[in-house]
Amino acid sequence: MQNKIQTSKRSCWIALIALVGSCGCGTRVVYVPHGEPVRLAESVKAMVWVKGADGVSVRSKNRITLAEGWYALPKD
Repeated sequence: MQNKIQTSKRSCWIALIALVGSCGCGTRVVYVPHGEPVRLAESVKAMVWVKGADGVSVRSKNRITLAEGWYALPKD
């Protein structure tokens, strides 16, 4: 019985330490104002809009790779 209590207390302490230790290891949210350009931190694959021969914007049929370091700008 004594061994079960010690194991239970140890488990509670481990859970508490893990919970407290993980509080500072979350993701960080960065606010980007509407209309501001951003620079890609890593390469991404995405569909893009391109101008067709007649000058009309057409969505790409395949995903293309946008390389790390490229800028993404808003349409407006």
